[in-house]
Amino acid sequence: MAHEEQAEAAPSLKKAVRAISYRLRALLALAALLLVLLMWWGSGYLLAYTDDAYLTSDIISVTPEVSGPVETVDVSDNQWVRRGTLLFTIDPEPFRIAVEQARAEEMKAEAQLPVDQAEIQTLAARRDSAGAVAKLSAEDLRRSMLLRKSGTVSPQALDHTKSTYDQSDAQLRSGEAALQKAVESMRLHKAAIASARAARLLAEWRLSRTKVVAPVDGYVTHLTLQRGDMAAEDKPVVGIVAAHAWRVVANYKEYYLRHLVPGHVAWVWLDSAPWRLYKARIQGIAHGVSREPGNEALVPYVSPTVDWIRLQRRIPVRLTLLDPPSGEQLYMGADARVLVFY
Repeated sequence: MAHEEQAEAAPSLKKAVRAISYRLRALLALAALLLVLLMWWGSGYLLAYTDDAYLTSDIISVTPEVSGPVETVDVSDNQWVRRGTLLFTIDPEPFRIAVEQARAEEMKAEAQLPVDQAEIQTLAARRDSAGAVAKLSAEDLRRSMLLRKSGTVSPQALDHTKSTYDQSDAQLRSGEAALQKAVESMRLHKAAIASARAARLLAEWRLSRTKVVAPVDGYVTHLTLQRGDMAAEDKPVVGIVAAHAWRVVANYKEYYLRHLVPGHVAWVWLDSAPWRLYKARIQGIAHGVSREPGNEALVPYVSPTVDWIRLQRRIPVRLTLLDPPSGEQLYMGADARVLVFY
């Protein structure tokens, strides 16, 4: 009987052991899940990580300052250039002609000055002569008036003397007016010389701008300019990725911002130069993002949705690489990952 009771109790014991084992595994799994959640929650107080980051730099839009057909293109796409490297040349012939014309106008204006100076000297001499005659006439009139009181000079003679004085005084005033007009004319011609000189300098400056050079060190990107294309003053034709403006923009959730301060050290993984963490420093945190797309020129827009999933709002954090890889391993727009320890 005992043997039979033990045989009947064995299946019940096995079921109980299996039930306990199942509950234990469930509890362990739940504990592990809670531990993971606790570690994930606690990690926010220890570090800040994001894979929503990218490498970027400045794009320098090279726009010609004069318009004309492109005569030569002196660089190729993706070429490294230094500041001052010749990029392309606009046909300089019309600008050379304009310079010659401006120089001729300046010489013409300058040639008028000796004429004006000679005329001023002549008119000044005439004015001085008229002044001497007027002075003599005034003295004769004064003497005649004294003699008229004594009856020595007749009224007719006094009238003649007065008439002579009036004529000489009028000639003096006319000479002074002519001289003043000549002086003003000379001033006008000097202004014309200054204007012609300015026009010549502008023409020479425009001629010098037919050779367009790189304003910064960097890589020529997406070059489509060809010989014969028309270059316009208000149309960028060459883009250069600046070599000394590389930075990482990391979009962090609002939750992490209270721990991120400018100057703090960060570690960056670049997909374009993998298998190494690059030291960086937080340069600053954007103090505004656009809630709607379309105004990115002034305020950055960070999409809060990914595959129809609403995400927590993220704010761009700008980082400066302290030990960047070589320029050949830096690509604008490449993905990056950023880790910051508090």
